[in-house]
Amino acid sequence: MRKQKIVIGGVALVTGIAAALVAASASAGTTTFEAESAGNTLTGGARVVGCRRCSDGNRVTAIGLRGELRFNRVAAKRTGVTKIQVTYTSTEERIAQISVGGGVPTVVEFPDTRGAGRPGTLRVVLGLVAGDNTLTFGNPAGPVPDIDKIVITTDGPPPTVAPVVPASGETGVTATASGPARPGPSSPAPSSPALGNPAPGSPGPASTDGNGGTLALEADVVSLVNAERAKAGCKKVTVDARLTGAARGHSAEMAALGFVSHTTPQGVDFAARITRAGYKFSVAAENIAKGRPTAQDVMSSWLNSPGHKANIVNCAYRDIGVGVAADKTGTLLWVQDFATPL
Repeated sequence: MRKQKIVIGGVALVTGIAAALVAASASAGTTTFEAESAGNTLTGGARVVGCRRCSDGNRVTAIGLRGELRFNRVAAKRTGVTKIQVTYTSTEERIAQISVGGGVPTVVEFPDTRGAGRPGTLRVVLGLVAGDNTLTFGNPAGPVPDIDKIVITTDGPPPTVAPVVPASGETGVTATASGPARPGPSSPAPSSPALGNPAPGSPGPASTDGNGGTLALEADVVSLVNAERAKAGCKKVTVDARLTGAARGHSAEMAALGFVSHTTPQGVDFAARITRAGYKFSVAAENIAKGRPTAQDVMSSWLNSPGHKANIVNCAYRDIGVGVAADKTGTLLWVQDFATPL
């Protein structure tokens, strides 16, 4: 089985997750970036609130779903993996997707800090470039911990973190359904306590750069799908925000929880996910894949599989949603949802 690794800007994308919470601190050789700084960008309802125990007495809350926090001008002295401490608060275990420079987000699991006003610190490593970087915290499928600050280590040698080269995993899995859709178990409760579900009709946040960011990968997949449909004499499919939200949420959940399936560990299938996103369909289908580093690679794997290709060139489908997420090793998870409304 061919192995892949994800490389962004020449640096293998890896993360490290601390086994326990430690006290927040800053010392010589570090640079601190406060979440509430006026130089950062808050979107989608993310906002600054008071926090007595937090640095400078504030933290940023309401990150996740539509909310995003972007640290601008995060300076790194060298290109490569960089030690980063994230100080945060959370009453429960939560998931964040951290995107560097608008690239494909990396999924990071944050343990609870036993209180909304009790900060804890999680150590991670991310691939930065020399000079200014942007770090975006978000999660299209659920809430992110409140962020107090990040601290970048600026002295000493780079961290000795060996890039993980994951197996390519399944080239793809396909499923189809016809409506009306089933509501699924425990609907509309979240399929994962850490991730939740996207709001109906919401595609969720995504990176917006044109150099390997999530939007670029999604757009490439859609373009390749429509090129194949044209060859088959089918009309183009149209990107639908509800299907996009369902696809992004599922790719993030697979990346966070480490599974590849149309059905979540809680038993929620893709038909229920599409319906929960607000899309009532007559027919629908889903392709998923793991370990393919580019849109062309994942499309090639799907097109080489009769079942996946049948979904792509089925003229009955009118709409599409695509989601991409990276797990903690940098491996990409892909979801492609097709549907036609009732």
